[in-house]
Amino acid sequence: MSSASLNSQDIKAQAQRLGFVACGLAKAEPVDESFAARFRRWLELDYCGEMDYMRRNVEMRLKPDLLVPGVKTIVSLAMNFMPSEQQPGISLYAQGRDYHDVLRERMQELMTACGLEGRCFVDTAPVLERYWAWRSGIGTITSGGFISVPGYGPTVFLGELFLTAEADQYGEPRPPQPGPTPNPSLVGRGVVTSQVEKQHAPLPTREGNGGGSGTFFCPALTPEGLDARLCISYQTIEHRGPLPEEIQLRRTFYGCDRCLRATPQFAESHPTAEPAFQPSEALLQMTPDDWQNLTEEQYRQLFKGSAVKRAKYDGLKRNIERWLEQKKTSPSR
Repeated sequence: MSSASLNSQDIKAQAQRLGFVACGLAKAEPVDESFAARFRRWLELDYCGEMDYMRRNVEMRLKPDLLVPGVKTIVSLAMNFMPSEQQPGISLYAQGRDYHDVLRERMQELMTACGLEGRCFVDTAPVLERYWAWRSGIGTITSGGFISVPGYGPTVFLGELFLTAEADQYGEPRPPQPGPTPNPSLVGRGVVTSQVEKQHAPLPTREGNGGGSGTFFCPALTPEGLDARLCISYQTIEHRGPLPEEIQLRRTFYGCDRCLRATPQFAESHPTAEPAFQPSEALLQMTPDDWQNLTEEQYRQLFKGSAVKRAKYDGLKRNIERWLEQKKTSPSR
């Protein structure tokens, strides 16, 4: 870019044109020490399970100039992924095309349109996405650790641009926002991540379950962050090998939306206008019997260009078997 600083309003306008629902800019400074210490402690406790990539390049996650030398500005972008229809067995985020591909394509278009110099990342590099989204001001940190974008809730994908120029204006973190009481019928295991700031009231943990009507409890959440080993999304997507006996899959066999739906700000979620995140007719028509008889060739056709491929065919079949077994024993849950 020829000018001395990035035009933040131009970047935001172009981002909106390309389908992003939020765009914010933050100075590329080292991660706050309080959060950095919490992240290191989380790793020490082995809460990342088999996700060994989280243990690598720790300093690079905490100091952005180690990832992209000369980076001055980090642009955080959010895109609504809430589908208008859902295949019940699969998490909301994986109903359509793989978000890595969709966001990366749009982000590269954004860099070209604005003449930006730097790199784009979509959950594929040592970047603390939710931290930078919070720092840039595009959303709040919810009680379950999600980023919630005003008007869209927590059903958003995040991507980042690491740019080598200063911006004319930077965002500020948003204060926490109260929300309605979570639906108690949705209580259960799910993806819950650690809070960035203590000002955001945490959900009850397995060491301190508040109990009572309207209280959401996830056994994977501890006072020191998410223990991924107790998380349904981790077990059905990242974990290889047999599922632990205590993992319950009565609702979904790929990922988990129960904590997302129980988050107060989920009330703001509404269907996306992005066709790429809508499920195909073939996916919607799949029945429990179809899933039970799923062949590897059907798997390849059904999930071509989908994030579900991360679980592999064998992993998905493992999940489906547990899901069908537990639906029989408790079909109403």
